[in-house]
This record gives sequence, structure tokens and C-alpha cells, in this order.
Amino acid sequence: MIHLFRSEFLRARSRRILPMMLVGGVLLIVVAMVIAGAHSHKPTQADIDTAQARFQKQFASCMQGRVLGPGAQLPPGYTSLDQFCADEAAPNVDTALQFRDVALVIEHTSTFVVLLGVALAASLGGADWSAGTMTTLLTWEPRRIRVLLIRAIVVALVVALVTLFLQGVLLGAFSLAVALRGTSLGAPPGLVGTAVRTALRVSTVAAGFGLVALSVATIGRSTVAALGVLFGYLVLFEGVIAGFRPSIQDRLLVRAGGVIVSQQPIYDQSHESFSSLGPLSSPPVLLGLTEAWVVAAAYVAVLMVVALLVFRARDVN
Repeated sequence: MIHLFRSEFLRARSRRILPMMLVGGVLLIVVAMVIAGAHSHKPTQADIDTAQARFQKQFASCMQGRVLGPGAQLPPGYTSLDQFCADEAAPNVDTALQFRDVALVIEHTSTFVVLLGVALAASLGGADWSAGTMTTLLTWEPRRIRVLLIRAIVVALVVALVTLFLQGVLLGAFSLAVALRGTSLGAPPGLVGTAVRTALRVSTVAAGFGLVALSVATIGRSTVAALGVLFGYLVLFEGVIAGFRPSIQDRLLVRAGGVIVSQQPIYDQSHESFSSLGPLSSPPVLLGLTEAWVVAAAYVAVLMVVALLVFRARDVN
């Protein structure tokens, strides 16, 4: 098994898409940060003092109940009034990059990062079928279940490492841009740890979606099949059908991935669900954090089982 793992890892590392994706991702990050830095201006001390004074005034007003109103409940996702007011009245310098946005930058680029992971996994899963080398591999190691499981481990590992690397580059580039053209005003303690945990969640989701892409590539015996099915699912099913039936969002893969990354549940905003609870009541949770992990794991497990059964039963020419 160790020899098979080493062989699959070397095979994945030798794919041309891997250096292309790494170099292309780094170049995109650098270009984006250069553009963001060019449109940012280092704030003066007067700008910082003005923003800080505005923050203190707005924070005090919020703590006195002038934002939410008397008796109002905290918005979903907040556990204390201090936390809500700190976000609501956060000091802002409009002309400068702000380091307090670093976790949001990681989160908002998660879709692009996950899609890179999906493309990489689909390529790794379908390359042997396209090149016609699957027969050679199965001649050397005929136990197909072992082959596919090792390939799944390698794909998940490679996708996780690549996405973590790119997010690390993004974090470093953003920090450098802030140091040169921005400000750390209003950055809360532990912000870097929050950004790192966000990056880990994004890479975990990317690895999970990568296993889905590997499964579809194995069933369809093609990289193109995996990408076509997945992007068709994203656009036609989750993008269109879910728009007409919001109540099924608690069973959708992409919605579950979004909840895992953002750590924000999806709430049922339908009129029937919470209109009778009163104006100060929070809407019921449609897809919580635990349920999101269960939904994502179920998609991965079911598709991997189907891929194993198909791979084990079908002839390889």
C-alpha cells in the first residue's frame, strides 16, 4: 500500500496542471493585491484619529440600545451585544486597505479556491482514463478498491496542500499590501488565528469537493465529464432550481459548503416559517453548522461508494 501511495503521489505531482495552477494562482493574487494597493492610500494620523473617535461614539450609542432598539434580539450569528456593536461601529478608513478585513478576504475568495481544487481533482482523477494508462496501473495493482481509495487520499491531500498554499500566499500578500498602503486600525485580537481557521475550513471543503470531482471523473472516466457534471449541477440545479425552492437548501452540497466556510447557518426566511413569531424573533435555522457537515459528508460518502462499485464492476479497455 505504501508503494501504491508513493506511486500515486508522484503521479499527481508530475501532472502539468499542478505547477500551472500554482503559478497562475500566485500571479492572480499578486496582480489583485497590486491593483488593490494602487487604489489604496496610507491613512494619515488625522484620518486614524477621526475614525477612532467616530468608532467610540457609534459604539457607545449602540451599547445604549440606539441601533437595535429596546427589547430587540441580536441578529443571527451574534452572541453578545459587545460583539454586535464592535462590528456595527467598526472604525473605517474608506481610502485604505484594512487588516481587519483579512478573514473576510479569505472567506470571500473561497469560491475561487474551491473551484481550483475541483478542477485539480477532476484532472487528477480523469487523466489516466484520458491517457489510456489505467490498464497499466491495474496490471501492476489489480485490487481496484485499494487503487481508488489510495487515489482518493492522494487527491484530497494534494488539493488541501495546494489550496492552503495559495491562501497562505494571499494572506501574506494582503498583509504586505496593508503594511505599505493600509492600516491595522480596528483589528481585533486573534484576527490572524481567525483567518487561519477560515483558510483551514476552505481547504477542507475544497478537499471534500475534490473527492466529489474524483468520484464523478471515475464514473464518467473523463476529466471533462467530471467538470461538465459538476458545473452543470452548480448552474442548473443549485443555481436555478434552488432559487425556486429555497426550502431544499438544507440538502444541497454547495449551500452546506458555504455554511461550513462562513460558520453562518442558513435561516428560513419564508413567510410561513416565522412571520407568526413576532417582529423581534429570529427566523428558524434551515441549515445549521452540524447539519452542513453531515450533508457534505453524505455527498462525499455516497458518490465515493458509487464510484467504487462502478470502478470495480466495469471492464477497463
